[in-house]
Amino acid sequence: MIFGEKKIALKDNRICVLRSVEAKDAAGMLEYLRIVSSETPFLLRNQDEVTYTIESEKQLLENKRNSPREIMMVAEVDGVIAGNCGIATHGELRRVYHRCGFAIAIKELYWDLGIGSAMMEYAFSLAKEMGYEQAELEVVDGNNRARRLYERFGFKETGKNFRALKYDDGSYKDEYKMVKIL
Repeated sequence: MIFGEKKIALKDNRICVLRSVEAKDAAGMLEYLRIVSSETPFLLRNQDEVTYTIESEKQLLENKRNSPREIMMVAEVDGVIAGNCGIATHGELRRVYHRCGFAIAIKELYWDLGIGSAMMEYAFSLAKEMGYEQAELEVVDGNNRARRLYERFGFKETGKNFRALKYDDGSYKDEYKMVKIL
């Protein structure tokens, strides 16, 4: 879905633009994915697993733009992608039509500036416009910063997936399912 740009003032007085992704963002998005994947153990992929080509990334971004029930939002600061978030459908069947998935990540350099809160607020208003009634996400055990943010936005824990993630050193992390009524 294509949506309107929104400008927000950050805590450090810089301006952040929240906007729909575009195909021209492909290279920047791949670099952003490599960076955030290397900065935290709480995301799904490792840095070396960011193997998309620019062409495949362009196609993915265009698919998100053209989907009437999904969004991919970037947070851009001084022309650099600082973060992104997405709303993803659970499908077109009537029994799951009211549900959407939510995901968010921000480069460490841009933490604590208000970007996450601004993206979540805007994304959830767009989700409501698309007809969603609840947003769902998973948070990895130990990701207390994210969990506090999600709880501040009204997410409630609804379950636990034991050993959901396995790391290269052989260790595991549980993952918690959280739901927010929109």
